[in-house]
Amino acid sequence: MRTKKAKRYDQQIDREIEKSIVRFSEHLMSNSKWVRLIDRLVDGSSWIEKIEFKKVQNEQIGELYLEEDTTYGFDYWQNGFEGHNSLGGWLTFKEIEYLIFPKTVGTEPLKEQNLIKIQELIENVGQFVLDTNKDRIKLICYR
Repeated sequence: MRTKKAKRYDQQIDREIEKSIVRFSEHLMSNSKWVRLIDRLVDGSSWIEKIEFKKVQNEQIGELYLEEDTTYGFDYWQNGFEGHNSLGGWLTFKEIEYLIFPKTVGTEPLKEQNLIKIQELIENVGQFVLDTNKDRIKLICYR
């Protein structure tokens, strides 16, 4: 059973998220679209080396951790992730402003991920707003 203090904290976080997303005119992702995307990313996790994300509440960039054994109903749910990110704690889908798939994921030795393959995987899930260049794919969730 959750304490009153924990519930108040959750409500405060929800208010911060809601306050942050009102500045965007378009919300481009739904929870069901997120779940379909995450399912596909987990399927491709053996060759997806790095996924970064930005939260709507601040300028901090975190890293999302998805592996082959990441499971719906255990590691992620209909509305977000439990852990599985470098910023720690619960991460709801609605607080993710964008995802970044960088081409370069390591420098010693140089390690890169296949952006063409990642873009094809994303586009096979559905329609997304992507901002791409030779260095990264940015999947935009709000604009």
